[in-house]
Amino acid sequence: MVWGRATRYSRRGGRFWDALRSAGVGLLLLSVVISTIAGAEAALLFTVLAAWLLFPLLVGLGRTLDAGCAFMLISVGVVLVVSAAQNGPGSLLP
Repeated sequence: MVWGRATRYSRRGGRFWDALRSAGVGLLLLSVVISTIAGAEAALLFTVLAAWLLFPLLVGLGRTLDAGCAFMLISVGVVLVVSAAQNGPGSLLP
């Protein structure tokens, strides 16, 4: 019975940290969206750099490259969608 309690408590703590990590990644993505809509290139650059610095803490060192690449793809998608929404689809053509 003691082992069951310890496992149950560690699972609760694990869920809390998982939720905290998810919230951190979500806030980084929200910051990308807000800075892109506002047109603040410096804030977007800061957010991308902060994401690469925080990903080893948020997802672990072994998954940093995967998370960073996914984050960059989502960021590029956000920039393209916001640009098309603000300036029309013709703005994406050369």
